[in-house]
Amino acid sequence: MRNRSMDSTKALIIAGAGAVGGAMNAVAGGGTMVTFPALIWAGLDPMVANMTSTVALFPGMPVGIWSFRRHLKELTAWLKVLAPISLLGGLAGAVLLLKAGSGIFNAIVPWLLLMATVLLMVNGVVQRWMRKKLAGKPGADIHKTPPLKLWSILFLAAVAVYGGYFGAGIGIMALAAMGLLGLTEINEMNALKVVLTMLMNFAAVVWFIAKGGVVWDHALCLMAGSMLGYWGGSHLAQRIPPSWVRGVAVLIGLVISLQLFWKQMHGS
Repeated sequence: MRNRSMDSTKALIIAGAGAVGGAMNAVAGGGTMVTFPALIWAGLDPMVANMTSTVALFPGMPVGIWSFRRHLKELTAWLKVLAPISLLGGLAGAVLLLKAGSGIFNAIVPWLLLMATVLLMVNGVVQRWMRKKLAGKPGADIHKTPPLKLWSILFLAAVAVYGGYFGAGIGIMALAAMGLLGLTEINEMNALKVVLTMLMNFAAVVWFIAKGGVVWDHALCLMAGSMLGYWGGSHLAQRIPPSWVRGVAVLIGLVISLQLFWKQMHGS
């Protein structure tokens, strides 16, 4: 296990970042865009920050599942097929992260963060487009026997690997996968997305902990803040426009991406 001393000021800042990240996940998604940069600021290596953030944010994920529990009743057949793919893909991504090492991750993390920022930026547009496109389309006949195709399953598997490897922006990628898989009702798509992304993260969390990749004092501060944030965010979700929250996350993502690109270019 890695362990590092941390003063009270840094602990409060990390806990605050966890609270903001948890609230953002509860309202609109994108919490990693706050927690990941906060851990880098705290002095963690980007790969270690990624693993620590993944573990710390995981306990709040079941909150999202509870809010979609009514829609999950119709998706049992889908879960039986897609849950193993999500688990194995998330595990593969986590294994890949540690096998490839911090050198490769540090080199590509600015691009990953920039991609996640763009995905978060277009999330609202994609959600509205999918609602409009799928409005009125029949979907009840696909619940018992999902019309799965090999290429759509491979796409979900790739999404799952990304979820285990980095995961920022995974929500919009998973939602796109739900559309490709044949789902036509937006609430069911979101419900399945929440469950599958949680399974991807669960596999990664187990692997990161088993391999000692987590800085626990940082993770526990982040976790405590995120649980408070999830609780508060679940109450604020109906009062705050999600677009405002996404705007903050997008701004943070762009700033941190540019900073990481700058460091790479100048070798610092």
